[in-house]
Amino acid sequence: MSAFKNRSKLSHLSRLGGICLLILVGFAPLARATQWETLFTAQDVRDRLSTPGGREQALGFCRRMGISKVYLEVFRDGYQADATTLKTSRDFFRHAGLQVSGCVTTTGLGKPSTGWKVAACYTNRQNQQHLNQIFRYAAGIFDEIMIDDFFFTDCTCSECAAAKGSMSWKQYRDKLMVEMSSENVLGAARAVNPKVKVILKFPQWYDNFQNRGYVVDKESALYDRIWVGTELRDPASTQWGHTQQYRGFFLYRWLADVAGSKEGGGWFDPYGTDPTFYLDQAYVTVLAGAPEVMLFHYGELDSPKYRAQADALANRRLQLDSLAKLAGNWDGIPAYKPPNSDPGNEPYIFDQIGMLGIPLLPTAHFPAKAQAALFTAHALGDSEFVQELDDFLRGGGTAFVSESLAHRLNADPRLEPDNKVALDKDELLKRVPEGSGQIIAFSDQLPKLAYVDAQDQIMQLNPETREALRKLRAVVAQFVPTSIDAPPRVAVFPMRDRVAVANFTELPVTCHLTGLGGMGTKVMQVFGTSAARITGNGTTLYLPPHGVMVVR
Repeated sequence: MSAFKNRSKLSHLSRLGGICLLILVGFAPLARATQWETLFTAQDVRDRLSTPGGREQALGFCRRMGISKVYLEVFRDGYQADATTLKTSRDFFRHAGLQVSGCVTTTGLGKPSTGWKVAACYTNRQNQQHLNQIFRYAAGIFDEIMIDDFFFTDCTCSECAAAKGSMSWKQYRDKLMVEMSSENVLGAARAVNPKVKVILKFPQWYDNFQNRGYVVDKESALYDRIWVGTELRDPASTQWGHTQQYRGFFLYRWLADVAGSKEGGGWFDPYGTDPTFYLDQAYVTVLAGAPEVMLFHYGELDSPKYRAQADALANRRLQLDSLAKLAGNWDGIPAYKPPNSDPGNEPYIFDQIGMLGIPLLPTAHFPAKAQAALFTAHALGDSEFVQELDDFLRGGGTAFVSESLAHRLNADPRLEPDNKVALDKDELLKRVPEGSGQIIAFSDQLPKLAYVDAQDQIMQLNPETREALRKLRAVVAQFVPTSIDAPPRVAVFPMRDRVAVANFTELPVTCHLTGLGGMGTKVMQVFGTSAARITGNGTTLYLPPHGVMVVR
C-alpha cells in the first residue's frame, strides 16, 4: 500500500467551506479591530488611476472589500509613477475618507544581482544613487512609505567580490544592506521630508534572510515600522516551495518578538492559491494578531484571474473581524530561532512542527525561564547556546530537540557526557535525562508527516509514527493544550484562556483537546466557520475541511 494519501478527493465546492477554527475563551475579548488595506502598484497607478473613472472604480473595489487604507506605489520594475497622477490619486482617496501612504518596490533599479535577478547589486554606485533618488521622490509626496519584499541582494559580481574583501558573503551583505537602509533609504527620505515614516516589509522566506542581507534585528531597530509577509500558497506547489499554512503564524509572532511594537501588519497575495488557500492566509494572518492586513494588489484582485479570491474574502471579512477580536495572549512551547540564524538541514522545520498540532510560541531570545522549549539547528546561531541549554536543563527544563541538533549535541563535553543524545537508526523519539531536566529528541520523520508533495499527497501514519507522535504530543500536553488524536495538518493555537484549532486538511476531522484537564474536558464554541461544531457531550471537536473554530 502506498505510504501517501491523496489530499484532493473532495470536490472543489467542499473545499470552499473555509477553515474550521475553534477558540477557547474565558475572559472578555480583546475587541481589536482589523484594518484592511490594499496596494496600487506603480503600474496600477499608471493604468488604473490616471482617469476619474478609473479612480471611482478603484474606490468601489475598496468599499466592497472593506478597505480603509491604500498604498500608492512610486516605483516598481524600473518604472516610476507620474507625480501628478500619484498626488491626484492620493488626494482623491483621502477625500473619500481613506488613509493613504506610499510604497516602493526596489526591482529594476539598474544592474541586477547575479543571483536572483529580481534583486539589485547594491555595491554598484549607480544603483545606490538611483535608490537614493527614488526615496527622495517618494518622500516628497507621502509621509509614510512601505518597502516591498525585494530589498535584498545575493550578488557575487566582481564589484561585490572586491568590496567584500576578507569578509564572508553574509558579513558583507549584512553590512551593505544596513548601510543602504541608513544612507539611501532613511537618510534620503528624511532629507526631503523629516517627518516621513518608512516601513520595511520582510518576506515569508525567513530561513533565507541570513543569505540575502536581511538583518532582522538591526533593520527592525532602524526602520519606523516593519511588516510581515504571511503568504502561504498551495502547500503542494513545487513552484512556491511547499509552504505550510503555519508559516504565516510562526513568522508573524517571531518578528513580533524581534521588533516589538514596531510590527505593523501582515501582507498576502493570491498567487499559488485558490479561494480556499487564499482564505487560509487571511485566517492565519488574523490569528497571528496582525492589526492591519494588506491585500496585494488591486490590479490582480480586481481581475478575472483572481476575482474569486477577492470575493471569497469579501464574503468572510466580517467573520474575520470577529475572530480578530479574540486573537491575543498567545501561549505555546517557546521555539527558539536567534535572529539571522541558519537552519542547517532543517529549513522551515518550525512550520512543519506547528502543523502537527504542537503549539509554538516563537522567540528570538533564549527562553531561559520557560518550563519547556523547542530547539532546532537554528539555535546554534547563538554562540552561547550550549551553556544556556545546560543551565536550562539543570534548572529542570524540558528541551524538545530536533534530530539534527541532537546529533550535533551528542559529543559536546559541556553536557553530561554519559548520556547519548543522538537518535539511533530508525529511532523516532528518545527521552534523555539531563541535569534536573530532560531532553526529548525527535526524528525528523515526524515533522515530515506534515509535508505535502507535488502530487498533492501526504505521508500516512504507520503504527510506529502514530505512536511516536502520540507520545510527543503527550509530553507537550504537560505544558500547553494540544490534540493527541488529531491527524497531521491540524494546528492548535492556545491563547491563555482559549484555544484555536484549524483543520488544514481536505477531509473533515474529529478530535479532542488535552492539556486542559484531560481528554474529557468539555468546551463551549464561541466562534466557528461553517459546519464547525462541538459534539460528543461537549468534548469532541468537529472541523470540516479548512475549518476554524473557537472554544472556551
